[in-house]
Amino acid sequence: MVDLLATRSGQGRRFEPTEFIEEGARVAVGMTVRDPAWGGEAAKVFKVFTFDGEHAVLLQDCTGRDDALAYLSAGTEGRS
Repeated sequence: MVDLLATRSGQGRRFEPTEFIEEGARVAVGMTVRDPAWGGEAAKVFKVFTFDGEHAVLLQDCTGRDDALAYLSAGTEGRS
């Protein structure tokens, strides 16, 4: 994942963390993503990381902040 982000960064894509929300073993990270190919437009994305000790064991893409908050409060049961 780190190598992929480094490659994208080298191509001009930038990821700026904007928000961190912790809930137990899960952390939602809001990011603004910018890419020169998008004509100056930016996208806001949320990822939820689930940790087991010091290791991230699950990464969930969320459609927005509300989806990330619902994922944090409901856990992973019943979600795809």
